[in-house]
Amino acid sequence: MLKSFKRAVAAGSVFLFFLGIAFAADHYAPVYYKEPLKSKALRDPVSALIALPFELVRWPIDKGLVYIEDNHIDRKALYIYDEMKEFGITPHVAFTDSAIMPLVGGNVDFVSLAGKKGQYHDLIAEASLRYAMGNLFIVDSELGLRRIGETGFYSSGTFNFDHRSREPFYGIGPDTSRGDSSSVRMETIYLAWNAGYEFSPSLNLKGIFAFKENRIKHRAHDGKGDMTEIFAGKNIPGLYGGEELFWKAEFVRDTRDTKDEATRGSYQKLSFKFTEGVDGGKARFFTYQLDAAKYFRLGSPRRILAARVFGEHNDEVSGGEVPFYDMARLGGMGSSQRTSEAHRAFVYNRFYGESALLFSLEYRYAIWEYREFKMNAAIFLDEGQTFNEFGKFKFGDFRESYGLGFYLSHSRHTILNFSVAHGDEGTKFYVKNKIPF
Repeated sequence: MLKSFKRAVAAGSVFLFFLGIAFAADHYAPVYYKEPLKSKALRDPVSALIALPFELVRWPIDKGLVYIEDNHIDRKALYIYDEMKEFGITPHVAFTDSAIMPLVGGNVDFVSLAGKKGQYHDLIAEASLRYAMGNLFIVDSELGLRRIGETGFYSSGTFNFDHRSREPFYGIGPDTSRGDSSSVRMETIYLAWNAGYEFSPSLNLKGIFAFKENRIKHRAHDGKGDMTEIFAGKNIPGLYGGEELFWKAEFVRDTRDTKDEATRGSYQKLSFKFTEGVDGGKARFFTYQLDAAKYFRLGSPRRILAARVFGEHNDEVSGGEVPFYDMARLGGMGSSQRTSEAHRAFVYNRFYGESALLFSLEYRYAIWEYREFKMNAAIFLDEGQTFNEFGKFKFGDFRESYGLGFYLSHSRHTILNFSVAHGDEGTKFYVKNKIPF
């Protein structure tokens, strides 16, 4: 525990050191400012030295922005995108932790495609397809109503097919090793009925009744050993897949000024779920989950301190079990709860457990702005762990990661996220088009 505390203090010291540098450099931040670096260095050499890394990042981006502006590339791209979306087709590109190649595809809004959006503006009839070469193939569809009878009630049915060719698994609990690595080929079929009430744009209550089939296709491929051999003698529930029914209630309060690049506000997401196996499945458990974040302006909208806490606990009922694919997961740069939660110095799916606790603290500082473009430099610290029963929780099992990121956005939507994170298992680099929270 003492060793973990010392590591946490060291990581926090690094975080506060860089935070202090960013505060000191605020007056000199190069927000599309064209004063030559040489003259600035002569006038104030200390501040110029602090700002030098930001200048080195700014210079090539400035040149690129000038080229984009001179040729109206941003306006042309936005015009084409808006026209496609108005027609009913929205392209999709994303970078994921579980695939080397980008996830590409698109969404089709059949109401807009038929030219009936003005007449049936509350009707949902959509489908999407996304594909990442060699690993991911995802199909989604939804049919329903965003609003029923001019009230806050809404309802829809959803279908999802998710194929993952290389889903890594390193064992269950906080004491696993990356050397004990296996890879699972998994398919999931998901059918659900959703209904809820939107009290206001920031307050929503939702209920879900769903059927899910989990198919474990292979447990040994891509040079990885079989799970049953690598983890022989260890209890890994769900090795052969299974079918499930679940009931879920979800409460969401979201007061952020924007969901992708918030500068103030907060969100809180509370959910309760009961899962039961069918057709002989052994799954039977409750899931309790909390996800909350708060965004603070530190004297300016250019300086944001973001704090997040995520917690999940799965509790077996009447001799049931929690399959490994339903457990809480930490690791990687995930920004969706369908994947491993972000613990940025560790690989995707690094930690599995019936319970998880994660704290993230991030300072975001706008090093320049130009028209609708913006670049944030970010310094972050993550502390998290997975465990099973509450009685096995130990403060010494927390694992920390800390690092630096640069987030490029347009119209407050992130288009490029380059981050580097370090922890006790090494250093990880990420290129994404989203931020974790």
